[in-house]
Amino acid sequence: MRSRHRAAAIRAALTAVEHDANTRGWDALPALLGLFDVTTHRHQPRIDIDALSVDPAFWWLHAQTVPGMRLPYWVGLKTLTAHLTAAEGAPLLAQWAHTGQRRLLGMAFLGEGLDTSDAGRRAAAAHGPPLDDDGVPVRALTACDIDGRHYQILRYRGVGTTRTLVLDDPPARVRATVIPACLRRLLTAARA
Repeated sequence: MRSRHRAAAIRAALTAVEHDANTRGWDALPALLGLFDVTTHRHQPRIDIDALSVDPAFWWLHAQTVPGMRLPYWVGLKTLTAHLTAAEGAPLLAQWAHTGQRRLLGMAFLGEGLDTSDAGRRAAAAHGPPLDDDGVPVRALTACDIDGRHYQILRYRGVGTTRTLVLDDPPARVRATVIPACLRRLLTAARA
């Protein structure tokens, strides 16, 4: 599959994942996802998404770290990444990545949180009720692929549309943020 076609197929697959998450509703636990090429015919690219099995209790641990305060899910992703790229977790990651007749093309993280940026507040305010000081509930699906692309789909709670971003050559400030850095590290380790 050529890179341009791969990007379009990945974007379509991620859009379907976010749509499915929106159909199920809010307050879901996060998911670590693999983007796999399962193309059987070169003119019909096909990307399958497979969730890495993570004990749901793992995601609840971050809520207990500081009583009364809920830490963002990326804290858990960072811990999970450290485990899966260390000697004890690497075999689990490799087994998942190399199961079946598929080729790992990317990693994605689907999670919910609060957007405290002014841009997030403006986007949500244009489509919904007044906002409080804690931030705007947002679902983010962030991914990276083997071509170095960065993908992000955002949906603010109560808003019927998503904001999609695909960067062919993401700047260092994007690559250095926690979620993209974790995804690239996981992708590199899983493909080894």
